[in-house]
Amino acid sequence: MIRNRFFTTCRSPGWRTRLITLGAAAAFGLAAFCPPGYANPSRVKPNARAAINSGLLWLAHHQLANGSFPAVQQNDRPAVTSLAVMAFLSRGYTPAHGPYHQLLIRAINWVLSQQRPDGYIAPPGGTMYDHGISTVMLAEVYGMVDHAQRRRVGKALAKAVSLILAAQKKSTGSFAGGWRYQPWDTSADISCTGWQLMALRGAADSGAAVPKQAIQNGIAFLMRDACPSGGFSYQPGGPPGRARTGTGIVALELMGQRNSRQAIAGGDYLLVHPLQKGEQFYFYAVYYCSQAANQLGGKYWRHIYPQIRNQVIQLQQGSGCWIPIDGIEQQGGKVLATSMAVLALCVPFHYLPLYQR
Repeated sequence: MIRNRFFTTCRSPGWRTRLITLGAAAAFGLAAFCPPGYANPSRVKPNARAAINSGLLWLAHHQLANGSFPAVQQNDRPAVTSLAVMAFLSRGYTPAHGPYHQLLIRAINWVLSQQRPDGYIAPPGGTMYDHGISTVMLAEVYGMVDHAQRRRVGKALAKAVSLILAAQKKSTGSFAGGWRYQPWDTSADISCTGWQLMALRGAADSGAAVPKQAIQNGIAFLMRDACPSGGFSYQPGGPPGRARTGTGIVALELMGQRNSRQAIAGGDYLLVHPLQKGEQFYFYAVYYCSQAANQLGGKYWRHIYPQIRNQVIQLQQGSGCWIPIDGIEQQGGKVLATSMAVLALCVPFHYLPLYQR
């Protein structure tokens, strides 16, 4: 498994792909450090294990010959493929070991092949969702691949993060510090911003130096999305929702705002407004709210996660997949829904560095 490394930042906009050896806590008081015994497979119930295993088997059977995974809307394939890769990683399978290692290598190579010369990981018609999700995935596998592959992944990460940092500077006004659908957009939303911040955190965990100001600007945007009554809005001034609230909590927690007033108020919102089957962005909410409950811990984990887990297991099809209901999520197809469901169910394993507290 990947050896966890301390989160580090620097004041300059430079980027280093070489591994940084760190012996002290980072500027934000953050660490991607997993205490001994924290990854505890016994925390995953047998019925959840069975659902995870059958979901991964279904995904394995639907990988395309070129290494990618299918999406109903073809320009979503980098994001969908990257989510599928992370689903396998979240169960403890790596590109170096296990029955799915060749599947993972093919998928990683395909995502790398989609990167443009300017660093953008998105096909024609693709978005910063593809880019952010793919960058998160590459950051997670950086320490899991062999030396030759690591150099290739590291170079791709450097270019991908440079694009993320450049795109952030385009947002203005109340959107400043966030990200939107394209690198040149001047507006921002919490959904797209969440993936870019997770990508920066993941890259920093892998040994990259990320400008402190970029993190602070991202946090400022998240704070403007926090609703006075609890929860997070899609854009500043909007109403709260479950998917966007899960995103806001996770992003703040991973950016070092541990147990902030806004994150706790978001957790309280999720306690009062539990996830409903078939709601808009359901699998997106499943993914982020399970992570939010893990980050907040305590009563939030005890009440929110079991409800999500039981609901998700009930929705699994006999074939092992999950079927998206929401119109937008249908663009990603069954692979997106299945990957998100598996990622949520696997949170208690704590194998993915981003699932660690």
